[in-house]
Amino acid sequence: MEKVTYYATTGGLSLEHMVRYGKFNMRVKHFHKEYEIFYILEGERLFFFDNRNFVASKGDLILVDSNLIHMTKSVSDDDTGHNRIILYVTKEQMEAFDHQYPTLKLVRFFSQHYGIYHLNPRQQEQFMNLYYLFKEECKAKRKNYKQAVELAVCSYFLNLTRDLDKSSLESPLLPEDGKYRHVYEIADYLSENCDKNISLEDLSSRFFLSKYYICRVFKEVTGYTTSEYINIYRIQKAKRLLEETDHSISNIAEMVGYGSMTHFEKIFKTYMTVSPLKYRKTLNIVTHTNTPTNP
Repeated sequence: MEKVTYYATTGGLSLEHMVRYGKFNMRVKHFHKEYEIFYILEGERLFFFDNRNFVASKGDLILVDSNLIHMTKSVSDDDTGHNRIILYVTKEQMEAFDHQYPTLKLVRFFSQHYGIYHLNPRQQEQFMNLYYLFKEECKAKRKNYKQAVELAVCSYFLNLTRDLDKSSLESPLLPEDGKYRHVYEIADYLSENCDKNISLEDLSSRFFLSKYYICRVFKEVTGYTTSEYINIYRIQKAKRLLEETDHSISNIAEMVGYGSMTHFEKIFKTYMTVSPLKYRKTLNIVTHTNTPTNP
């Protein structure tokens, strides 16, 4: 069961406060353009990114970079729930901040500093002050309230760039037993070789493990099946190629490991909700819209 305590959105910024009761595992295995600033008020969560598991607890701040492949789930079967606030920032809004204040370099900051941070009491108070201001401005809707919210968020990010200490970063769960060690090794291999055809038989032979064991522990630790993990890395790579190159869609399908265009289009649409062709057309529309015209 879950309860949305608060939700508001303005421009490229959204704020969501939710309480979940009991065990909860994120159903969607995903990456997305939005940035997430995830703060835990109560409870704890298990996060999976960079092929590793991390535990976040009360008072922790989780920075999720744009397009970061990640999952979150309960730490244990007897989880009693968690209370969290998430600030969502669109890619366009983050780029707008960088355009307005180029020395902040927020896009680069998030790409280099995503992870789980243990906040001290002053830093926890700073986040909650932002939360209360966001709520108050969106409720009162006084003159220029949208700008007030944007400035408050940008000011908060300025403090993050000054204040976050990498020594407060949470370390990944150590592979103390074979389960974590095996899964981390397999995840590393799959992410580095996602464009190859890798079967369970291949993994079993390479890592000297049974297919049943690989299926069970990989899903248990990561939240993904091995085929889902390969597909999501392939689609992320395809998305990047569609954005940054002029390769044909059929060539991109081959480059990321799909022998069938039909299969590629189906999997791409599963994760991106649109076909590769429509995704590329959307990029072209955005590019032309943002291109200044001569007077």
